[in-house]
Amino acid sequence: MNFKKRALARVGVVAGGVVLSVIAATGGAQAYTYDGTSPSSTGCANDGSTVASAPMKNSYGTYGVIELRYSLACHTAWARITLNYTQGACGDSSAGYGCSTASITRNNDGREYTCTVYKGQTQCYTPQVYDKGMTSFATGAIDAVTGLMIIRTAAY
Repeated sequence: MNFKKRALARVGVVAGGVVLSVIAATGGAQAYTYDGTSPSSTGCANDGSTVASAPMKNSYGTYGVIELRYSLACHTAWARITLNYTQGACGDSSAGYGCSTASITRNNDGREYTCTVYKGQTQCYTPQVYDKGMTSFATGAIDAVTGLMIIRTAAY
């Protein structure tokens, strides 16, 4: 019997509804070692390398790159977006467009973390997901005058 069913059997129908609400809110994703942690502060970035990348471009030009980074020592993956320009005002109604973002998604359970490139920055990286024996992919989004670009890397 899987964990969700065992939990419901133990706590009963009333509490089971609460458990189901929590599971639905988290997407049912399993929490592993290193999930949601910083690649830099854990030291996982020390041996991190780019295992997949994709240019953030449309018919008007290339605006940056989205990378899927991986640490063999920690068995973790994270996303990094790097813009070819400094992010201008973004994210509010006066700016008229959203800030650029990156996300990492673990394929087996959908665990996802994001980061945002704020005004004055050119880059951000997401918290990491543990993915030994699993795969993950990175997604980048840039809201530019020329339109919204959402680009995904291959999974690794």
